[in-house]
Formats: sequence, structure tokens, C-alpha cells
Amino acid sequence: MLNYIKLQWVRCKTLQAYRSGDWKEITIKENGEPLVKIPKEISFPYYSRVMKLTDNKEIYLRQKVFNKIKKARLFLQREGFDLKVYDGWRGAELQENLFWYYMRAFTAKQFGKKEELEQFNTLSEIKIRFEIFSPEIQAAMIGANRTYVSLPSKNPLCPSPHTTGGAVDVWLFKDNKAANLGVPFDWMKKNAGAFYHLKFKRKRFLGNDSQICHNREILLLAMIKAGFSCYGPEIWHFNYGNQMDALVKGGHAIYSYIEP
Repeated sequence: MLNYIKLQWVRCKTLQAYRSGDWKEITIKENGEPLVKIPKEISFPYYSRVMKLTDNKEIYLRQKVFNKIKKARLFLQREGFDLKVYDGWRGAELQENLFWYYMRAFTAKQFGKKEELEQFNTLSEIKIRFEIFSPEIQAAMIGANRTYVSLPSKNPLCPSPHTTGGAVDVWLFKDNKAANLGVPFDWMKKNAGAFYHLKFKRKRFLGNDSQICHNREILLLAMIKAGFSCYGPEIWHFNYGNQMDALVKGGHAIYSYIEP
């Protein structure tokens, strides 16, 4: 019961922060902390192994972020679980590839543009076709897509969260297998939300709903106890030290754009 109350409090605090503020306006005071390579035992470079959107099989995080991942693992292991890191630091090229991949795969359908974009596969073809849409439709589609995939940016005052090394995508594991969190990784619908299972009115997850909710709560508790903040729309995305994290916790961010 105490964990449920704690998570509901985190939910309210997080959602209120994103409703009332804009993470892109948070001041950054870069602390110069280095990126470190994540060990292979907990590294699963999803965008390389599964989606083939990059050849880079290494995952990097800021040193303190990696330390917090280790702390979260200790908590999870005591509960009979573990986690793997699916993505961390992300170069601008991969960020752009992801933005347009998901524009075509998910967002276009919401605006009745699925058929117009799905016939194209290359980034350049998708962008050329997109530019034919009216300015109003383009703006609306970009806004919807940005909920799940930030626009690529190396701007030191407002970098894409993953380019700071302070954003991390993780997944809960049990007996060395990916645990059921009710949705696939990078699912762009409301039930992918970090706090969806805590809503008073929601659709039950397919399968063992109570086990799925338990899995979600264990993952959230582990990451929150380790010092991360959540990103509301995604159960797998957590932040530390970047502008998104500072929006929730207050103060300034300590991580800006960085490269390995």
C-alpha cells in the first residue's frame, strides 16, 4: 500500500510538472561528467539489434546515470528481477532516423496520412513527401510525434534529451527474459504511459493484468529509488541530470549535448 501511495504521488508530481512547464526552457549548467560504456551483460542495443537503424552496438551513459542503473539493479535483484539498458546516449543521426521512422509508422495514421507515407522507406523520401502537407498539418504531426521522439538537436541550450547521456531506456527482465509490461518497447499509445496502470479508469492489459501492473510498479520503484525521474508517456524512459529531470525535480540541468 505504501508503494502504491508513493507511486501515485510521483505520478501527480511528474504529470503536473510537464503540464505546467517546458523542459526545453530549463537552464543547463554542464558539469563535464564523462560518458561511460555500459557493460555487455546489461546492454541490449535495441535500435541496432532489433530495428537495424544504426550500426552502433555500444551504449553510453553519463557516469552518475550508470551508477544509478547499478543501484536500480540491486533493488530489482532482491525482488527476483533484473533490467537491461535498451538505449542511452543517442547521436543526432539516430535521433533523426527515429523521428521520421515513427512519424511514418505511428503518427501518420493519427492524421490520415498513413498510406501517403508508408510507401516510402528512406529518410529523404519520407521527408520530401511530408513537406507536401500543409503547414498546419506538418506542425500538428510534428507536435504529436515529439511526445515520443524529440526532434534532433545539438543545441547546447536545448539538446535532445538522449544526446545528453542523461536519458535512458530500460526494460525489466525476469529469468533473463523480457518481462511483460503490457506493451512493446517504443509503443506510441496511451497504455505505454509510465503511470497508465495507476489510472482509476483504464482498459485492462491483455493477459495477466495484475502481474503486468506488478512488473510496472517494480520497475518504477527501482528507478525512482535509484534517483531517476519518470517520463509520463513511456514506461521505459527515465531521466537524470538533463532538462527533463530538472523540470520534475526543480533547479537546473547538469547535462547538455555531449559525444563519446
